[in-house]
Amino acid sequence: MLKKSILITGGTSGLGRELVKVFLNKGFTVAATGRQKIEMPGFEDDFKLFRVDFSDLRQTSDTIKEICKNFSFDIIINNAGILSPPHLILTKDSNEYTFQVNYLAHLLIDDLIIKNRTDKKPLIICSITSPVYRLVKSGSDYFSSTVSYNPWKVYTYSKLFLALLGRELALKYPDQRLTCFGFDPGIFGSGIYRMQSRFFGILYWIAAPFMRRPSRIAKVLFSILTEAELISGIVINCRRKIRKLPGNNETDNSFNKVCYDKLEPYL
Repeated sequence: MLKKSILITGGTSGLGRELVKVFLNKGFTVAATGRQKIEMPGFEDDFKLFRVDFSDLRQTSDTIKEICKNFSFDIIINNAGILSPPHLILTKDSNEYTFQVNYLAHLLIDDLIIKNRTDKKPLIICSITSPVYRLVKSGSDYFSSTVSYNPWKVYTYSKLFLALLGRELALKYPDQRLTCFGFDPGIFGSGIYRMQSRFFGILYWIAAPFMRRPSRIAKVLFSILTEAELISGIVINCRRKIRKLPGNNETDNSFNKVCYDKLEPYL
């Protein structure tokens, strides 16, 4: 019997690294992306790391196309992400940094993998969102919001886009046997503050022991992915409660067109 394969973005630290450990211990073949170099002793034949920077869409595209030559995934977890930097930063692709790293790169990755599939086996795509996505009612005005940059608002938008990603992919590829949903892990300790000020990092480090551990979140998500009856276009939290998604097809379509126009050179 062939082992199941999973791709975990941001798999070198925090929740991503804990997910890598859980799925390896459960017998999966794991491919992970990340900026750091890590090793998983004892799992050399089942673990492959691809170092890539999501702030570079050409590098991201080339890496995923190479991955597709060697892997046929059963599960994808869109996990990589950052808290927005204090000041506006543009990527080399001229996109606001948080928007590209947290969302646009994942849209590119998922779309490339779906298009390069050589089989029609079921594929589950899970996007790690956050409770803050519920603070934004619609993503249609995101691009105008970056004119007066607000890091917190930009971050909430990026998590809303990830929450909506499952609905977008399921509608775009109705014949691909996809199950695409969002997972809200709640508040937990991680290294997501890496682009913040030293003061913020210290505060986060102090608060981290009182938050949920990423290892606990990883076990919950493994259970949901392997045991729950999942449907596309939902967000489910650690308590397995399903949340409704905001937005409507008209505003979603307008936003998605802008995103795919940005990705066209890399697809």
